[in-house]
Amino acid sequence: MRITMTAALAGLVLLAGCGGGAGVTAALQGAIAPLVGTQSAPAARGGGAATPVDPATARSVRIAALGASGTATRVVDNGASETFSGPGGFTYTMRDGMLVATRGLGHDLMAADARQTRAALRAGGGTARRVHETLDGLDRIVRSAFDCTVSARGGEAIELGNRKLTARRFDERCEGSGLIFENRYWLDAAGEIVSSRQFVTQTVAYLRSSDL
Repeated sequence: MRITMTAALAGLVLLAGCGGGAGVTAALQGAIAPLVGTQSAPAARGGGAATPVDPATARSVRIAALGASGTATRVVDNGASETFSGPGGFTYTMRDGMLVATRGLGHDLMAADARQTRAALRAGGGTARRVHETLDGLDRIVRSAFDCTVSARGGEAIELGNRKLTARRFDERCEGSGLIFENRYWLDAAGEIVSSRQFVTQTVAYLRSSDL
């Protein structure tokens, strides 16, 4: 079921009003602004005349479960977070390299608070608690909390566009609300997340996003 922007925003406002917690509220606020900005953004399209890709404003994206892959273009950058438009018109929002929201995937991640995971990545590993907000079959907000362990896996060679990079890989195993999932992150020497595979929802599974 495709979720309209109006329904999504209404659900977020309702959640905030019901006291979803300071951490979740911060994540929701971070996700709302860029998504409002992308409401009329043009979808990235494949085929046709080739358009030069700016590595500074684009990423490669892949959602294996949906058979979607290609280049995602940054359509909003509000400083705290960035929203990208991917193949077919879906959008996803990243905050400091962490996936915090998707739209247009049918079963979307409405918002996520992954700040503890990001802190664990900076620390070289550790434990974290993250919170995801999704919609159920009746368009009601469902809040799920997960206990996670972030583990360093050492250096790993990865390809980013036309270049190769040896990045530090971290795996994040999360469990809670009847779900278990494993995210992966690749960090450069400066500690920036240059590539990741992050969980969206049970139906969508994982979204892989990488620098070009």
